[in-house]
Amino acid sequence: MPRPRTPLLDRRRIGAAALRLADDQGVLTIPALARELGVAPSALYHHVSGRDEIISLMREELALETSPDAWDAAQPWGQALEEWARSYRKAFAAHPGAVPLLATAPLAEPLLHAMYEKVARLLLTAGFGESQVMPLITAMESFILGSALDLVAPPVMVRDVTRETAPHLTAVLAHTPADHRRAELAFDVGLRALITGFRALLPPVTGAHGPTPLTPLTQVTQVTQGLTGGAPS
Repeated sequence: MPRPRTPLLDRRRIGAAALRLADDQGVLTIPALARELGVAPSALYHHVSGRDEIISLMREELALETSPDAWDAAQPWGQALEEWARSYRKAFAAHPGAVPLLATAPLAEPLLHAMYEKVARLLLTAGFGESQVMPLITAMESFILGSALDLVAPPVMVRDVTRETAPHLTAVLAHTPADHRRAELAFDVGLRALITGFRALLPPVTGAHGPTPLTPLTQVTQVTQGLTGGAPS
């Protein structure tokens, strides 16, 4: 019997099948993945060491689905960061069932390291201190992941509210979209607020007349860096 021209298994196929399985079932197990691929569980171990490496392949597959040119780091940092956030959310939104798996394992994939390198360079070039960059990236990614899950949540998340018991909540709900626009509006407002807040955290710029006065938010940042042992920016 001739051997098939296309191998039954390879790492790309395993990662793609794991993404599909997580999307459909919200969980990932070796036996279920083997059934999805039509092979015995033992066959998977010729290509991966275990579940953690499969999750790594899932993230690599997700990174490959995201265009490397989805955002331009040469534009102003706030605009570039917004475009990165939107492109990253779009990639996660295509696989909402996999988000809990992808968000809880350490990042060891060179493809993702390259993406984070691009974001880190963007923020350092903008003037953020080295001790600020990873907290900013983590805060942004936490927001992106939550927003991706919100896309598949029910259009109305707060219901059965009565004016008698919650008059203020009733008033704001009357001005909240009751369809997919709710999630989009929440993402737009939250993203704008995050980037505005990040801008307030930029260290002061020393000009011809001495340093720019610190804003209260910057003062808090420097105090926090002192408490955590971070170097002032």
